[in-house]
Amino acid sequence: MLLITNNKKFIEIKEDLLAKGIKVEFLDEDYIGVLQHVRDLIHGGYELLTHPLYGSVKPNETIYRTIILKEGSKLDFNSLGLIEDAIQTAEKFKKNKLTPNWTERVKDDFRVIDYDLMSKTVRRIINE
Repeated sequence: MLLITNNKKFIEIKEDLLAKGIKVEFLDEDYIGVLQHVRDLIHGGYELLTHPLYGSVKPNETIYRTIILKEGSKLDFNSLGLIEDAIQTAEKFKKNKLTPNWTERVKDDFRVIDYDLMSKTVRRIINE
């Protein structure tokens, strides 16, 4: 499995995840940049294990995104459709209202939300 994120909270547990078979790739990208990187991986044969627009935080509200994929052997059109729709949705939200220039405290709150949601998801995936 591969966890793609721009949330630095995952760097703190990178070794723990690797021990569980999950490689962590940290990107210095914005929300849409993460989605676009994941799209490129899907073109290379990866499949989505998590929905790219999980949670209730709108794409123009948060700057953090974490997505989990698994390596596949061919182009997964379902994953491709989901990521393309997610990119379009994020771009639409961003056009309607730009992401505020959040304080570091608010950014940390968004990091915690993303981390909490995805950590629980990782545990569920590992235990299946």
